[in-house]
Amino acid sequence: MKSNWKQLITAFLANAIITLVGVMLFFDPISKKDTISGPLAPPLVGFIIYVALSIWLFDWAARQLGNAYKAGFLIGASQFILVNVDFVFRGERGIMTAAASTVLLVVTWLGVAFVYSYFNRNK
Repeated sequence: MKSNWKQLITAFLANAIITLVGVMLFFDPISKKDTISGPLAPPLVGFIIYVALSIWLFDWAARQLGNAYKAGFLIGASQFILVNVDFVFRGERGIMTAAASTVLLVVTWLGVAFVYSYFNRNK
């Protein structure tokens, strides 16, 4: 079995360096000067756009991977890492909120994968 430790270490370093430099020199200066002028759309419209984009991404991933459950896991795991790992370690989210979010992510993406697979089989 071929080891991929070089790829993992170099990808880790690339991610760490690009993220750190990008946040320090690009993102932080912009975010500190940015102002919020209010919502761009009513909450329901924003929610519908969010769901539509999420399902578009899910459909693309399911087609690429050939498996709706793998696509659901990939998207759910990405959301988990962003909002439940990153935010908790930065002190922007509590453990109980992260746990509740994790349950919701698992149920959501398992449900999406189930119905997508079910109706894909019954074409």
